[in-house]
Amino acid sequence: MGLLDSLFGSGTSADDINSILSSTAANSSALSNVSATNANTLVNSVLDGMTTMVNTTLQTTFEGVTALEESAMQGSAEAMNSVASTAISFTEASSAKTYDASGHLLQDTQAVSHNGGAAIMTAYASNTLGPLMEGIGQGIAGLMTGVGNGAGQAMANLGSHLPDALPGLTSALGGQIAASLGTAGLLANSSL
Repeated sequence: MGLLDSLFGSGTSADDINSILSSTAANSSALSNVSATNANTLVNSVLDGMTTMVNTTLQTTFEGVTALEESAMQGSAEAMNSVASTAISFTEASSAKTYDASGHLLQDTQAVSHNGGAAIMTAYASNTLGPLMEGIGQGIAGLMTGVGNGAGQAMANLGSHLPDALPGLTSALGGQIAASLGTAGLLANSSL
């Protein structure tokens, strides 16, 4: 009794062994393809999830920034209007009278100036509203930079770690698939 007879039973030919090996190789290749496809699907799912999260974060940030800008502009306009309504009452009146030689009034020229109110409004706009809006703008710029950098770093981390994880992930998926198929599955198309 030869080695082949003891392993596979009597009457097993080299062609039978080649057929078994060929079938096993084909099944292993199919198993590898399924494993790679599952790994690819998992990676794409992770990327899609991260992309959705980043896009949602950016969209929410943009909406918040837009609301903040609108609120700041509206608040500034209301404040300027309030100051203007008060400052307009700051007027300066002047009068110039001309008399003739006998003391009779010939001309009375009166003028009203709003320079005081304009000075108040200018000072308020340049010393209060201007710096306030500048601070809001810098805060928005910092927020957007932080969100953008964070989103970029998250994607970079994901991109740098996925290639390292793929071989182990594919092996683990392949192992799970092989375990679920069992040896009978690998040799299902073989014949003796």
